[in-house]
Amino acid sequence: MEKIIATILSIIVLIPVAVTGVDIYNSGVVTVSDSFEYSESTDELSNPYCGWYSMYGYSLTDGSSNQFDNTTSKYLSNSTNTRMILLEINLKNFNNSPLTANALAQLDHTLNLWENEGHNLIVRFLYDWDGKAMETEPSEFETIKTHMSQVAAIINSHVSSVYIMQGIFVGDFAEMHSSHYMDEEHMTELANYLDSIIDKRIYLSVRTPQHLRTILGTASLPDVESTVKGNSGNFRIGLYNDGMLGSSIDVGTYGSSDMQFTSDNYKSKGNRAQEIQYQNTLCLMVPNGGEAVLDNPYNDIDNAAVDLASMHVSYLNKDHDLSVMNKWSRQIYTGNDAFYGSTARHFISTHLGYRYVLRSASIACKSYKNTASLQLSVDNVGFAPAYRNFNVYVTVESTDSEGNSTFDVVDVSDQTCVRTWYPGQTSSVNLSVPASVPESGMLTFYIKITDASTGETIKLANNMELEGNGYCLGSLALQ
Repeated sequence: MEKIIATILSIIVLIPVAVTGVDIYNSGVVTVSDSFEYSESTDELSNPYCGWYSMYGYSLTDGSSNQFDNTTSKYLSNSTNTRMILLEINLKNFNNSPLTANALAQLDHTLNLWENEGHNLIVRFLYDWDGKAMETEPSEFETIKTHMSQVAAIINSHVSSVYIMQGIFVGDFAEMHSSHYMDEEHMTELANYLDSIIDKRIYLSVRTPQHLRTILGTASLPDVESTVKGNSGNFRIGLYNDGMLGSSIDVGTYGSSDMQFTSDNYKSKGNRAQEIQYQNTLCLMVPNGGEAVLDNPYNDIDNAAVDLASMHVSYLNKDHDLSVMNKWSRQIYTGNDAFYGSTARHFISTHLGYRYVLRSASIACKSYKNTASLQLSVDNVGFAPAYRNFNVYVTVESTDSEGNSTFDVVDVSDQTCVRTWYPGQTSSVNLSVPASVPESGMLTFYIKITDASTGETIKLANNMELEGNGYCLGSLALQ
């Protein structure tokens, strides 16, 4: 009997404690949520690794390292509005000998000048810019490989600024035609050798899809998702098309016949539709760019907008050719989007490469967990994805009832891969971040995307102010 009474008394004592605990738990649970929508901007953004490029040439000599300083100063003054620069480095003065120490010092010094100004560089080594490569290329094949090896050390030391290397040094204008060394054996050896000695963070590119298939030895392409998310760096050869939109075959870039690509038949040129479809997959992984040439219906804006998007073009020559550039300045874009009524030139300017538009966000905060969840809807309305890795940060500003603020910056790069924010698609981005939740006050959320190589902030195509913490997503009021 005493045991029963003791048990009843213990239950009576425990009941208030349990009830109090539930009350404390319930009163401490605060879940606040809200949804936000954002408007699209049609401004040009000047983000890295995409847009118009300017082209300049240097012919290396055995002179002093600063021989090109005055020339470069003029080039730089003409390039204040151009993020991307194509440098053609002519080696014809050394076509039958190794590059001298002075020549290599010229190269390094000149790259430093461009790098210090923050330009993204496309570099093309060649022996000819007059259409006479057969006369100026080295007479010995090994000389080309020696030059490749010599310049590789310098190029690799400028990995933060050298974005792409175009070509394999040979052919008229290094466009991989009219050369002593464009048979399959020599071409493949040069491409593979260059691939083996250039830093894997630098993209390589060849002139046509046919060249790429021949070098790879297959018409098949790697799986896009695993290649992009894996970040292995093992697949990095893209394209440069200096006959882009120039005719039905892009001035010899494509063929005119329908080809059946098989394990044994991959060295031929497909027709326009086939090769554009090939690029549609390929160039989700590697960059594509070049020159739009020859005023013709293929570069009328209605046709150009479709093909540039399908080929995922991220960079174009701003000066070549002028007949096309002038046409784009006159033609009006009539697509069903925010750019309706703009000039074709403006539409193309704002869509080369990636262009991220934040459409909406849903934010919820649970005080008892001190966490916040963010669900973002992001459109990439550009022609291409990003090809270098970007970091994503969420900053949470916690402001108490007295107006005191603290800031928590959270790296959420492991929760989303910006490279998979593919063009023409809406990405649903789900993020979870710690948040110091005050009993009353305000939580404000910001997002910032930065280039992993340089730390530069990537601008969004929204009518929002870019602040120090990034773009403000919205605030949650806590009572």
